[in-house]
Amino acid sequence: MKSKFSVAVMVACSACSSTADFQPDETEIAKLERKLAANHCVGKLDKWQRAYVRKESLSENEKGKFDRRMIEFTLQKADGEAVVSGRKSMKQYEDWAIAGGCQEPDCLFGGYVIPTDELILECEAPPAP
Repeated sequence: MKSKFSVAVMVACSACSSTADFQPDETEIAKLERKLAANHCVGKLDKWQRAYVRKESLSENEKGKFDRRMIEFTLQKADGEAVVSGRKSMKQYEDWAIAGGCQEPDCLFGGYVIPTDELILECEAPPAP
């Protein structure tokens, strides 16, 4: 009985990674950035500060684990001073968040579902002409 339970737990968390593995790899980020650059709300990536993390598990028994199937991101318009363009370097999971009330169109938030190659980004900006 114990071994069946162990197998079930391992399968349930097979998509999770440990707290040390909150950052997606370069291949995953490259796919996401192609999608972002093609989106009418984002466009040229050199206009944005970008931060990417794996989605934190919401399950109570998986606290501190990250889902390898999804990337969350924050984009903040670069101003060249306080906010510089490029990828934001992070030493811990909490570093990815944008501080204080930044809103669209200067800040965008979303996700990327790796297995289905789906970008999740809702924005109010009209498409460029």
